[in-house]
Amino acid sequence: MRRLLFLITLILLIPTPVHADTHAIYLTSIPNRNYQGELTNKKFELSLSPEAELGKAVFQLQPPPQTWVIDAALVEDVQALAENKSELAINWLNRLKRVVRNGTVYATAYGNPDVIYLKSLAPSELNFYYQVGQQHLEAILGINVRSEQGSGFAYQRARIDSGVREFFNTAREEFSLISTVVNPKEVEADRARLAQLFNPKLNSDARQALLENFVTGETEVIAKLRIVDGRYRITTANQKMPITLVNDFGSSVKVDLFFTPLNNRVVFPQYRQITLAPKSKTQVSVPIKTIAAGDVTVFARFENGKGKVVGSTGMLELSSTIISPAITRFTTGAGVVLILAAIAQSVRRVRKSRKQ
Repeated sequence: MRRLLFLITLILLIPTPVHADTHAIYLTSIPNRNYQGELTNKKFELSLSPEAELGKAVFQLQPPPQTWVIDAALVEDVQALAENKSELAINWLNRLKRVVRNGTVYATAYGNPDVIYLKSLAPSELNFYYQVGQQHLEAILGINVRSEQGSGFAYQRARIDSGVREFFNTAREEFSLISTVVNPKEVEADRARLAQLFNPKLNSDARQALLENFVTGETEVIAKLRIVDGRYRITTANQKMPITLVNDFGSSVKVDLFFTPLNNRVVFPQYRQITLAPKSKTQVSVPIKTIAAGDVTVFARFENGKGKVVGSTGMLELSSTIISPAITRFTTGAGVVLILAAIAQSVRRVRKSRKQ
């Protein structure tokens, strides 16, 4: 009898898994905006009406206790509509903020991605998406929320092709590197947005369209720190060349500047710890030395303090028409030798003719 009572007590003390809650309300959707923040899902606003899918979830509540599973990216999409004076969005958002106070709220990883796939592909990045999802949702709702991580609510799978995976691996590395020289908060939202490519609700065509847009968007963000391309004509052996460095981020940046000519016709200096002011264009006069005439392509790049390339690389096209001092000395010397040889030959001819 005592053993039976002990077992009953033990069962009552064991917490019920959260995924067993039959009243879980999911607020997730496909991405509704592109990388630039423009609305792409034309049906999204109407889905917030009380009789539509997302509207029913907040206006026609299930009996308590209520457990909410919410993607911060979706709520930010609604918030963007509300800021553009959408009555449907304003009403939906206000209603959501009221009703969630009576239940338990879980934040999905930002963008509601396939967490099983990302856990094997990039577990540290998945942790970042969970942190951002929780922080952003708390900021909007004004309450403390739990992370969905490990709860069992996220179980839907996505079909991911190699193009998405390759872009994701490249982009997350570039965002991680740019975060070593700029305030990480400046690229947090852009970095987190990559998770939307793994949203299970996207079909293959929509995922491909989103990928193409994200490739452009990510390139634009990284190019906020860049070296401006240019064409230059070199007319002297030692010349200063004006190069423009751009920092469109809101924080100052400290970087190293390196140049890599594709041949040995010119020699460039290297610069350490250049500081670029926020929202600035800085022109530096770079002294170069010409070894030989001709055309040369030079790649200019920023590096962080650990030798990793950051920002967008610049391409400089140089055309040199001058003859370097070394070559001038060589040709002058050769000319003198030829003249002396000619004089010596003339002297020998004169002597020979006199003997005859």
